[in-house]
Amino acid sequence: MSSAVLKKGDVVLVTGGEGYVGSHLVRMMLAKGYRVRVLDTFLFGNVGLSGCAEDPNLEIVHGDICNIRDMIRCTKDAKAVIALAALVGDAACDLNHDETVAINIESTKILSNVVQLTPSIERVVFASSCSVYGATEGLILNEGSRLNPVSFYARSRIVSEGILARELDDRSVVTLRLGTVFGASERMRLDLMVNTMTHRAVTTGQITVTGGEAWRPHVHVRDVAQAFLLAAEAPHEKASGETFNVGSDQNNFTISETAVMVAAQIPGTNIEYHDVVEDLRSYRVSFDKIRHVLGFAARYRIEDGVREVQSLLARDDFDANNPVYSNLKSLDTYGFTGVAASLQPEVAAEEAVAGGSAAS
Repeated sequence: MSSAVLKKGDVVLVTGGEGYVGSHLVRMMLAKGYRVRVLDTFLFGNVGLSGCAEDPNLEIVHGDICNIRDMIRCTKDAKAVIALAALVGDAACDLNHDETVAINIESTKILSNVVQLTPSIERVVFASSCSVYGATEGLILNEGSRLNPVSFYARSRIVSEGILARELDDRSVVTLRLGTVFGASERMRLDLMVNTMTHRAVTTGQITVTGGEAWRPHVHVRDVAQAFLLAAEAPHEKASGETFNVGSDQNNFTISETAVMVAAQIPGTNIEYHDVVEDLRSYRVSFDKIRHVLGFAARYRIEDGVREVQSLLARDDFDANNPVYSNLKSLDTYGFTGVAASLQPEVAAEEAVAGGSAAS
């Protein structure tokens, strides 16, 4: 009989656990009785886990996935590693290709080396992206489809996937290729398509669409967190060495269709269409494999995410203009040293002990 890799009380390292996905995933893992260790840099602040930082089963380490000493320290006694920390997004990765290589590729080499030296680790779950499929025409893509990346970010994910496949072929590695994520999170992002459209509809009454016929597979951030949990727990015979697309067929839409759905939730929103195509990506993705093999089923629709973001924007204590809610704007404002560098020295020292935010 198949048995799960993890059991209650096991230590799981989540890199980037203070991030957009991580802040949901860490809470889910704590609720299931796992001991969770988070490694994070505070690149985008430290609010993601502020509501559960006192949980006795949570350890938050201020450190860097690019630092092998930090990785060795944080993998000690860990049963699994969930690698979320990365520089995410085409625009953010194009700011500085050298930084992107260091954060997204060189760190993967470090991860591989450390895992090889840590016998307690039985599972590595790696966060990749459906953007690796790039520009496609009329095909419904599965995990075996040809990769055709059109961005530096996507290429960095492909290289990292290859590193893990080569270096950890004797370990249980699971790769998750995420659709375009949406919805509310403690570490909020307003630079993702559905969230961006909702923000603009609420604040300006207008959504601008370019490249409207291009396809995107959308997936709610809580569904993504659930997929990582399933992938971490899945028996070796089901998951080892496998790649899974993460999303749902019910959320596969063109950009124009997505805009119409968002606008329908916010009365009075006007949609302005432009013929110019700034983003060459177009990928319609199949999610049959993760459904059949891991039993994953997405719970949330685009409309759910729109309502969540609307509610967030209506809060008096939420400043949508804060650059931290956009990876690109945050890096433009704070640089690659991140929000942590802007803290007062005594606050930064406290945060180094209490927690941090991921590059995710």
